[in-house]
Amino acid sequence: VSLAAEELTPESFAPFGQIVKAEEDGAVFGPDDAQLDLSRGTPRFYIMRLRDKDLRFDRITFHGKVTQCLGALGTNRAWYMAVGEPTLDVRAHPTEDTLRVFEVPPGVFVKMHVGTWHAGPLFRCDDDVGTHIDFYNLELADTNVVDHNTHDYATADGIEF
Repeated sequence: VSLAAEELTPESFAPFGQIVKAEEDGAVFGPDDAQLDLSRGTPRFYIMRLRDKDLRFDRITFHGKVTQCLGALGTNRAWYMAVGEPTLDVRAHPTEDTLRVFEVPPGVFVKMHVGTWHAGPLFRCDDDVGTHIDFYNLELADTNVVDHNTHDYATADGIEF
């Protein structure tokens, strides 16, 4: 199933989270800053190296205990994220009609609301980019162990996006 990528704007991404861009140093905390919920565990901020992820996916995940922030480092190219509105229920996963894909431009990171379904970061590596892209990730220390709720479209529905 083919999904068209949308432009990432604060309004278009609002049901799923926030986008955060650079601002001048010294600005006070406000509504355009990432509104984080890291209260249910030990925060983990790390850089993950992802190899060529392609632009296909057949699984989607949500984290029900934490907001999550993702952004690319050291690249001047866009990457993609597929998202669905938070449901906090693995049985209420996004359908092909409710999934949305956003193109995330360089210099921008996304903060996903607690429970936002997501697949990605998605990107292709080629000779101009190299073999990987590094992403920073802010979640909880045990998010990928105890709070990784996934729907497998290939197994359950026989589809890939």
